[in-house]
Amino acid sequence: MATQLGTYCQQFDGTLRPVLTDLDLAIKALAQASDDTPSKSLHVPLLELQHQLQALCDKVKEQQAYVLIFGPLKSGKSTLMNAIAASYVSEVSSLPAYPCLVFVRAGKQRKFVVTCYDGSTRTFTDANELHDDISRAHTDLAQAIRKAEEQALAFDPQEHFRQAIRRVDVHVPDSKLEKNGAVLVDTPGLYTRMRFGYDRMTRDFRNAAACAIFVVKSDTLFLEQVFAEFQQLLDLFSRIFLVVNVDSHKRDVGPDGKLVPSLEQSRPEEVLKAFEQLAMSAPLQQAAKEGRVRMYPVDLLHAASSRLSKSGGKTAPQGFQAFERDLDDYLASSEYLSAFLRDSLQRADSLLGEMQQHFEREDARQLEARVAELDRECDWLRHEQKRLQGALGLDWTEAFARGRRDVDAEIERSARDRGAKLLRTLGASIDTWFLSSQSLQWLVQGQWSPLVRDYREAVTEAGRQAFEQVTAQAGAGIDLPDGVADLAHRAGIDLRQLRRDALAALGKVAWPERAIVPVDVRHIPVKKGVLDRLAFRSLTKVRERLFGAFDKPDHKLPGKDKAKHLGEPGRLHLHQCVAQFRAELLPQATETLGRHFGQRFFDAACKLLRECLDAYAPALQERLDALESERTYLMAIASPLRELGRLTSDTRQRLTALATQFARAAELTPAAKDVVLDPKTPPQAAPKSRRRNPSNRRSRARPQEGRPRG
Repeated sequence: MATQLGTYCQQFDGTLRPVLTDLDLAIKALAQASDDTPSKSLHVPLLELQHQLQALCDKVKEQQAYVLIFGPLKSGKSTLMNAIAASYVSEVSSLPAYPCLVFVRAGKQRKFVVTCYDGSTRTFTDANELHDDISRAHTDLAQAIRKAEEQALAFDPQEHFRQAIRRVDVHVPDSKLEKNGAVLVDTPGLYTRMRFGYDRMTRDFRNAAACAIFVVKSDTLFLEQVFAEFQQLLDLFSRIFLVVNVDSHKRDVGPDGKLVPSLEQSRPEEVLKAFEQLAMSAPLQQAAKEGRVRMYPVDLLHAASSRLSKSGGKTAPQGFQAFERDLDDYLASSEYLSAFLRDSLQRADSLLGEMQQHFEREDARQLEARVAELDRECDWLRHEQKRLQGALGLDWTEAFARGRRDVDAEIERSARDRGAKLLRTLGASIDTWFLSSQSLQWLVQGQWSPLVRDYREAVTEAGRQAFEQVTAQAGAGIDLPDGVADLAHRAGIDLRQLRRDALAALGKVAWPERAIVPVDVRHIPVKKGVLDRLAFRSLTKVRERLFGAFDKPDHKLPGKDKAKHLGEPGRLHLHQCVAQFRAELLPQATETLGRHFGQRFFDAACKLLRECLDAYAPALQERLDALESERTYLMAIASPLRELGRLTSDTRQRLTALATQFARAAELTPAAKDVVLDPKTPPQAAPKSRRRNPSNRRSRARPQEGRPRG
């Protein structure tokens, strides 16, 4: 049996303990997370599960039998612990009002380890130091509870005051606990104000504790409130030992006024019998019939004194001997082995199932959903960067070609139509000039130059209007490849505004400086007058006398002189100059404006477009860096949770296989035992007429009706 138990414990620990490693990683990751991080709320419940899994693993690995001791305040629990351990462990007697569990176990040296809800520990070797620490902790806890009550909160130390003490481990050398491997667990008194309910205090031991001992004084045995929460113990433990603390020296007043032995001194079994018949609740009676509850009348002071005595002359009361023998037998029985295997497996599966439920909570799903969303966004941003690089490498010529053709066509049309009109206007001005007395400079500079400037401005305006019409088209007249227009939109680029900005950046149209009809005075045909011939003046001198200096022909020339010296040949020459200028003006205008609204604009627009796209790249990278940083942060939490989730699921399957492997041992049924033992009372306290025949006591033993519950 021991070999089978050892094999099971080894395999159980090897199966379950790896979960603790992954659980610790997940808890550390959650501890470093900010409060607004998804799944942060898992930190507290996972800490609780870690504590419970650790306790379960340690229990199974060390094959420890946890024996929980319950009972009202001052019922004799500490005294019973002294008797069971055969060593003084009453250092814990100062803790009954503090709601924590006290573990008493064998150890190489006496020490006390205080563990808080936040996982911190404090170790003491002096009992007085322990008492001082507990006293301070008691005051702090009371303040935290009052604060929670003022806020109408149901106080939970795990949530509201994690500095509270969770447990105290007492290591006792040279005790009987070394032999039976039992760990005594002292619980808070039933009626202490600062208790959080047995459901909370014994949560670590659901399907994990071997048995429970319930201690009650004989004086309070018949009080209903003493057993108000006993049903919870029946639900938690396979075996409960009910120890009734009797006073073997108690006296009553007889009819004659003399002091006589009381009933609990002379016949303590009658007290238990009366309790069983008159006050025992139905669930307790049923558990007693099933053998799950056994009752023992014990003078605990006598028992503890006997066990701690160094004289060796005294023996423990028979009630305690019977209790101790049954406790040791149970811990060494196949029934305990069955309960140990079954309960540890059920407890492990329950804890792992609870852990999986936490992974399915909404905040846990939010974490995974956020990570998935970040993955999608990061992938999109990386593809966006590739799309951006592709766009930056494009040849935009074709994209602007259609709009450029439309503008060029309008410029050419406007230049041609307005050129014909200009020619007529210029020709008419020649006739006007011949009738006037104005100089040639007045004609060329004063009349023709403004007309040429008006022509240029009109054609330029036609180009601008054509440009605006193209800009107003869908896509701003830019035929971008598929996806590039959307890319530009995401980059915050307004293509219409970009076109306008690019054109505005060019400034004024770069027209040739010469904006006048080219008239060379030296080539104007003139006629010499009589005086000119007599004076042998050359034509050059004649022209200079008529028009003035060749570079500034500002001499006024009366109309009759113009007719006399210029005549029709001069008029025709000026019309030829106008016609020649008009022939040069059309290609000049279309070339100049075509270059302005065409190549120069294209270069400026491409440059500006690339600058805007380049400006989009840092924004993409910044966003990608931020998302990758957030993803790295969340994955530091999600990864250990994922690994823990996978390991938890796998471990549950392995535990199922382990349960199948040891199924036969787990199905062992306990042997039937009596419900109530009738230990002998001290000889001097029991009159002979009232001594009971052992056979009669055996006849009252009830048969067992079923196995202990797991």
